[in-house]
This record gives sequence, structure tokens and C-alpha cells, in this order.
Amino acid sequence: MHCREIKLGDVWRTCNKIRAAIFRVGLNLWEYYLPLDPGKNCLISESKFCSVLSGPLKGVIGLSEQEIAELADYFRVQDGRILYTQFCEVIHDSVPDFKKNEPLVTGLEWEDPLQVNRLGIHEERRLNLLIAKIAVNVNLRKLILKPYFQDYELVAKNVGTVTIAHFARILAYLGIMVSPDDFNLLVKKYIKDSYTLNYVAFVAAVDAAVQYMDQHGMLDLGGDLLSQFPGKIIDAELPKLPRPEIGKILASSIFGKQTIFHPALEAPRQAQDVMGIVRSIQKHVLQNRLRVNEFFKDFDPLHSGKITTSQFHRGLDALGISGIQRLFLSLPEIQVLIIQYRDPSDPDRVCWKTFEDDIDHLFTTKELEKSPCLEVDTPPHEVTELPRKGGKEWQSINCASRDLCEEAVIKVKQKTMKRGILLKPSFRDYDIHNNGHVSRSQMRQCLSVSGILLSDEELYALEERFNDDLGFNYFWFLREVEPKPEERALYVGFLSDMKRINAPKPPKSADRREKDIVMVLAKIKGKVVRERIRVMEFLRDFDKCNEEVISRENFKRGLSTCGLDLTEAEMETLMEVFASPKRCNCIDYKRFSNVVEEAFTQGCLERAPLIIPIQHVPTSDCERNFLNFEERKMLAVALEKLAKKPELQMNIMSIFQDYDKTHCGTVSQEHFLKALTLRGMLALISRTEFDVICKCFSFARGLRDEVDYRGFIKALDILYATNKYLPF
Repeated sequence: MHCREIKLGDVWRTCNKIRAAIFRVGLNLWEYYLPLDPGKNCLISESKFCSVLSGPLKGVIGLSEQEIAELADYFRVQDGRILYTQFCEVIHDSVPDFKKNEPLVTGLEWEDPLQVNRLGIHEERRLNLLIAKIAVNVNLRKLILKPYFQDYELVAKNVGTVTIAHFARILAYLGIMVSPDDFNLLVKKYIKDSYTLNYVAFVAAVDAAVQYMDQHGMLDLGGDLLSQFPGKIIDAELPKLPRPEIGKILASSIFGKQTIFHPALEAPRQAQDVMGIVRSIQKHVLQNRLRVNEFFKDFDPLHSGKITTSQFHRGLDALGISGIQRLFLSLPEIQVLIIQYRDPSDPDRVCWKTFEDDIDHLFTTKELEKSPCLEVDTPPHEVTELPRKGGKEWQSINCASRDLCEEAVIKVKQKTMKRGILLKPSFRDYDIHNNGHVSRSQMRQCLSVSGILLSDEELYALEERFNDDLGFNYFWFLREVEPKPEERALYVGFLSDMKRINAPKPPKSADRREKDIVMVLAKIKGKVVRERIRVMEFLRDFDKCNEEVISRENFKRGLSTCGLDLTEAEMETLMEVFASPKRCNCIDYKRFSNVVEEAFTQGCLERAPLIIPIQHVPTSDCERNFLNFEERKMLAVALEKLAKKPELQMNIMSIFQDYDKTHCGTVSQEHFLKALTLRGMLALISRTEFDVICKCFSFARGLRDEVDYRGFIKALDILYATNKYLPF
């Protein structure tokens, strides 16, 4: 019964589909359309008519847009409105009464078993192509589709339909793999309601396609389509006209100056010959100061001069010759280079030594000793004057473009200098390979982001000058736009610094204390006593002949070795006093040593046995401890006030020792003030007297002045003892 052909119109098929949905669900179309016609005119607009079928009833009935449009065209009146009452009568009045006819169980007997949905023209063409492919697959494997669908039909208790999930499972089981878009197209064509598919129509369409191809001789003996059959893919498009200019004329030359850049509009890259490739590599090696031997010798541990092809390619990559390095060579060009230097006895190896000799010919010539009269031109002008690849010869450009380019460069330079714009970071963000090139569109974007607006003609002029096969060379552009100040050689600055360091220092004006021999000797004796230095031991080594005199230079050298910290003026004072009377350029170091040794002992004691020698006591007084008459008078009065109480009663030493953590004998002025305050001694003197006491007993420690509390307490003890025994 399902195979019986019922030839009905498309509108009648759609009406049968709506009747089946009404019978299955129990819908009433009058309830949907009567509220849309409050005037009871039996007419509604087309939009309202379609909104019901494509809105609330779309999931129930499952009509496509094509079917809804056909219904609207069929029931449309002359004024463009839809006669919905006639549509509802056609649908509802032709429904059979199933109560009177018991054998009608499902109501599908009055439906068309080949009912399918209407699709658009484009979708119908795609569906026909898909059905043809499925038909070829089924015919090639001799499959019978209907039993597989009938099994799932019995399970789901349907008649002529299966669910969408069952339909997909059957196709997957049979190995008929379709894409998601194609499966959706099948569902859209053969769906009967919201969840079932009309498999009867699908199987009939596949069988009809197989029968058609078999009748027209489109299948071979194996059941597959003939490979050269002209009707294998039917195309409704007209054949293209011949275009002889394609591949010979650039699109950019036709459209003129470009604002949109596409790889299809770029000129094809011209392949270089072997000599051009070698000269390009020589120029790359010359500019970057590279040694070719360093990049290949590690691959040749036996020093045979031959390496494998892959190793040679890796060496070129390390040398900076590849698609992303500074010297761009395409794979065909590298292959040409490999073929040129291939080992004749082993095609898988390359003679890298020969390649190295050809590249090093740039610097020198091998076996030059055999031709002493040969004039060597290094580097050859063919290499130094090698034009850049992909760029135009600047001298061949017309004068107008060159002048426009110069004006654009000057304009960019002025804007960058006035505004302090740095263009290099913007270009570097786009230069992911760090080869100094960006694309033309990226160049325009960098300039616009930096606020440098140029006209199209100026941009074209810049491209003609700075473009090459890798793109826009922004290194050259920035060299023109951002000229750096001329820097001196580092050696020149180093030489001037050395001259300044080694230049003789200007003599300082001698101080009064530096010219006083007594003060100088006191300084030396204090240093000698504190550090226990034997000056004679340092000066004796310079007197090889025991003449008791040494030169002035050796005298300076010996005293500097002692670590006496004497200035130049003090040295001159010593040399003037202890100069040898017989030899003006020499110093009597013996007499100088005897004078310094008086700090420890006194000479010629055997002639005066009753003299008691007194050891030299070094003092730490300096100019900062100098007090004038008024200050000394004030200091004497202040010390007299403080000396009335002895140390045993005041016990101020313990306080000073608490503040003196390092036990160096000095405390800061703040701690000195606190100690006097704690013992009630600060109330006996004024602030001026306190400052004079601090100045008298000050001692330089580091970068600040501290107070020598030991000397202060010793002075108080002496005054107390003196006043005790000499009260008047």
C-alpha cells in the first residue's frame, strides 16, 4: 500500500500533512484564526496567516517556509489578503469519521505515503547531489534499505515513519556517513511531524536515483559512477570565458595605487640564479661579519669537507639564511644551492668546504702566493653594489616621486623631533621575526598610531624607496627619520680620561701648620707612638751604600710606606729641614730618624746620668680644639665650677661608660649632655660654657664630633686635687 503512487499537487500534499497533524494531536485551526479577524470578514493579512503556521503550530505540523508560501499563494484573494475560512474548511471538512469505519485505525491510509517537504532551489540541488551519492554507495554495496527501517518501525509502532534518532542510527550502522549539515538537510526534507521521518519517501528517492543511473549507463560493472562520465556532477552555471591575462598581468597594475593589500595582488617573487644567491650570501656575511666555517665545522668531525643535506640546511639556518632570518631565501633557492654543491659521489651529501671557499672569496683569494702580481679587489664591487631584492632602483624613479619621498621623510623627522615620538617600539611590535621588516599595512598603522598623518601619495613614495621582497624595511626608514647624534669613539674618551687622571695635580696652598716643623714632627711622633712604627727600618733599605743619606724620591717613598699620612707641603717642609748640607738633592735620614726616636728615648744619656727621660705623650688636639683667650678663660671658670665635687662623689664615669658601647673613650654630645644632667652638673654651667667644654674636648670620629669624656674627667680630677692642696 505504501508503494502506490498518488499524484497530488504540492498544495494538496501540504494539506494532507496538516490533516495528519490535526488527526494526531486534535487541533482546531478556527481557534487560531478567528481571534485574528475581529470584524468577521473571513479575510486576514498574509503576515497573520503565516504567523500561525510558522509560530505556535510550527513544531506540531512541521511546515517549511516553502510550503507556507505555497499555501498563502493558493488561498490569496485579489487584494492580497488570505481567505482563511476556505483554508480551515478544506482542512477540517475533509477529515473522515473514524467512528463509523472501524478498520481505520491510524488514519494514515488516506495520507500520501510519499509526502515530503518543499525546499528551496539551492537546497533541492544539494539534496539531489546527496541522494545521488547515497544511491551510488547503496548500489555499490548491494544494500536493501527498507528492512532496516521496518525493524525500527515495529519497535516505535509507527506506520511508514521512524524517529530522527533511529534514522541517524540506521545510516551509521549501514556506513552511510553524512555531515551534520547534510543530515539536517535530509531531516528538513523528509520530516513528517516534529520527531518522525518519512523513510518510505527516502527509500523511494534512493531507489529512483539508482534506477535512473542504471538506465542511462552512468554506472560501471562494479556499480560505481563512471569516473569520466560528463554528467556525474550536473552544474547549472555557465562556463567561464577564457581569461588570457590571468597570471601575466598584475592586478595591482590594473587597479593602480592600493589601499587594501592582499597576497593575490602582490607580484610573484622572482627566483634567483646560483650566482645571485651566492652574492646575496656574501653580502650578508660581509655586513654581519660572519665566519662561515664556524657554522659547519661541528657537523664534520672527520674534516672530510662533506656533510649531509639536512646538516647543510641547519648550518644555513644558523648562518641567518632562511625564511624568517635577515637574509630571506625560499626553499627552492636553498634547494638550488644544495644541488650546486652536491657531492658527485654521494647525492645525499654537500661539499660545504667548496661553499665556504666561494663565500670567503669575498675577503681574500686562495693560493695568492702563487700569483704575487694579482690585484685583489676586496670586497668585490659586484657584492657591495648588489641591488636589494624586491626593491626598485631609486635612481630610476622619476624626480617627482623622489622629491615627494624626501618631503615625507622631512615631515616625519620634524614631527618626531618636536613631539619626542619613538617609532621603533611601534614597528618592533609587528616585527615578530626581528628581521627589520613589516608589511605595508602595518607600516601605515604604525604611522597613524604615532599621530603622523601622511597622504596616500607620500606613503606610496616611501614604499617605493624602502620596500623590498620582505616588506617595508623600517630599519632604513628609522635611520633616515631618527638620526642619532654622532658619537665619538670610545677610545677617544678613554684616552682623555686617562690623561686627566694621570695629569699632575695642581699644588695646594700650604697651611701654616704644614710649614711649621714643630707641628709636623709632633704629628709624626704621635703617629709613631700610637702605632709603634720604626721609621729607620723603612728608610734604611734605600741606603745601599750606608751613606746615611737617600734621595728625595726615596725619602718620599719610604715615608709613604710608613703610613704617616703626610701632605706634599709637610713633605717639602721635612726635606728642607733635614736636607744634607753637602748633597742638596739628598736627605739626611739618619738625623731625621734620631729626631723621631726622641719620642721613645733621649740620646746621649751616658753623658748626663741624672736626667730622667720623659716619654712623648701624643695629643689629639687639632684646629677644631683651638680656643681663643676668651674661650679659654670661660673654660677655666666652667671647669672650676664642675671640679668642686670629686669623681668619687659624683660617679659620673659609670654613666659615660654606659653610653660608650664600644669603649672607645668618647660619647656624643647628646649623651654627654644627658650624663651631666643626671648628676646635676649641668645646672652649674651655662649653655655657652657647655659648648666651650665640648669644643675643648671634641674628637673627630667618623663624620661627627664626639666628646672625650676620659680627658674631661681627668681634667676635673687634676683641678680637684690642685684645689685641695692649694686652696688659695
